[in-house]
Amino acid sequence: MAEVPCIGVTGMGLVLPTGVGLAGADAVFAGASAVRYLNGDAAFLSGTGAPAAGFVPLADTASEDRAAQMAVAAADEAWRHAALDRSPLPPDRVAVVISLSKGGVFAMCRWADRSGGADAMVRSAPSAAGRLVAARFGLEGPVLAPVTACASGATALAWAAALVRRGTADAALVGAAEASLHPLVLGCYRRMGVLAPADGDPGTSVRPFSATRRGFAIGEGAGVLVLESCASAARRGVRPLAVLRGWATGSHAAGLTDVEAGGATLACLIREALRRSGVPPEGVDLVHAHGTATRANDVTEARAIRAALGRAADGVSVCSTKGSHGHLLGAAAAVEAVLTVLAIQRSLVPPTVNLTDPDPGIGLDCTPLRARARPIGCALKIASGFGGQMAAIVLARPDVED
Repeated sequence: MAEVPCIGVTGMGLVLPTGVGLAGADAVFAGASAVRYLNGDAAFLSGTGAPAAGFVPLADTASEDRAAQMAVAAADEAWRHAALDRSPLPPDRVAVVISLSKGGVFAMCRWADRSGGADAMVRSAPSAAGRLVAARFGLEGPVLAPVTACASGATALAWAAALVRRGTADAALVGAAEASLHPLVLGCYRRMGVLAPADGDPGTSVRPFSATRRGFAIGEGAGVLVLESCASAARRGVRPLAVLRGWATGSHAAGLTDVEAGGATLACLIREALRRSGVPPEGVDLVHAHGTATRANDVTEARAIRAALGRAADGVSVCSTKGSHGHLLGAAAAVEAVLTVLAIQRSLVPPTVNLTDPDPGIGLDCTPLRARARPIGCALKIASGFGGQMAAIVLARPDVED
């Protein structure tokens, strides 16, 4: 079977700490921060975080884990946004690739203390969200749940795109969700020393690419996209919001939290994603970085971007939105991919909030404080995860696609 030449994004859904639904992205572009002080045991272990405070689960998911509830809500919005409710595809031609990188943490703990019933273990599986989404829409295609730590959302996009490109599916609901503001998870990240201290204004505590960056705050939410062959979208009368031109996945397993100081492996991965996309370095307008605001990650990522793009890096806009919505862990790349598509549509680079004192060692234009208007023909989304997991996704305006 011939490869599908064009893969479009035809729908998207979001649950964010800044708001529920795609409208929640507006606050991110406006430079708002949803990071705040937490309450109870979570406050003792972390101090700050970014909960999706306005999220209300869909009624038929009331008994599910919070992460799965968010995934279903985002998938429901993406399904309608892609007009699949009005012009559906054959059920066996739609895949589901949705990751819960930690599984259902709250359901897992209910299972462990025997308060969650016999099916609590199933509800806590990393595949729980995909199972629910497939059942909700009566889908019969592959259901997959890749787990690659904080690169899970990007890995899911790569897997789903591969299914569409090979012709295994005409479309895929793809993304990730995270609801890990739980003492078990917060305690682990606190011991790793990667959380921003809870002192001063929590809204300014997460400062990607800043000379005074001190770590991240964990957020919760979900991002789901509909990837669809452009031919299938055309048959349904739907115009893609963007196209996914290429991707690459890899790893550098130096240790649990160690990063490769020079960024050589990540740079190689970026070059491979661009090569597969047919995009030269000078064709990249935006890099939506992983940008965790940890000392090691940000400078390593900047070195990788510089090494991969060369002189073209001087003309690229770079951003990290984690100061706005927190670090959504396994869901980060999926949510940030949605924001990247919106950036392409709006010709607007999201701001890196709290970047009042850029680290001179970064050496890139990291879009401090305010969104910036510029045409974005092609954008690169980078994701990394503890354990050395990496992924890069190349998105473009539909009219830029060959």
